[in-house]
Amino acid sequence: MLGDILKILGSAAIIVGAAAWVTKKAIDTWLSHRLEAHKSDLDHAAATALENLRYELRMAEVQKSRLLARQATIVAGVFARVERLHQALVVLARPIEHKGGKAKALRDAAAARFEELESYYYDRAIWLDLGTNTQLNALAMLLRKLLNDMHFNLDADGEVIDRPKWVATMTRLQNEVPDARGALDRQFRTLLGVVAPATAVSPPKDSAHDST
Repeated sequence: MLGDILKILGSAAIIVGAAAWVTKKAIDTWLSHRLEAHKSDLDHAAATALENLRYELRMAEVQKSRLLARQATIVAGVFARVERLHQALVVLARPIEHKGGKAKALRDAAAARFEELESYYYDRAIWLDLGTNTQLNALAMLLRKLLNDMHFNLDADGEVIDRPKWVATMTRLQNEVPDARGALDRQFRTLLGVVAPATAVSPPKDSAHDST
């Protein structure tokens, strides 16, 4: 009787052990499949994220190229109009060019050049960076001031009213405009990547020391 009981218990233990082993194998297999599936999901997500990043970088490059192309077109247009206006002011400023009653025609031509620059630039200023806009605005104000000074220094017959003032305007035209244009030209070249932005240079330190 006892032997039968032991046999039954032994068989039950074997069955329980086998069931436990089968359960463990099932769990291990399930976990393995889940890990493989999770790894696959992670690989797919990483590949998708990488492809999205590459696409965004390509689009950013395209947008940057389009912006630079747009800016280059605007810069070229502004530069040409500044040059034409500058030359018109230079011709107007020369009293020798006024012979034959040409002063008023030269004044009107310079005014037309200024309006041409103003209408072209201000409609497109949003495409340029703040530094370039600041340079252009300062130059435009200077050119407008010089044009107005000459405009109101001519009488109804096109004769100069105040010659010393006219000479002072000519001097500003000769000295200040080239400096302003030079700064703007550097700003243009920096904007287009032709030259690197200028870096501030610290003044040399005074190495002299007072003796005690």
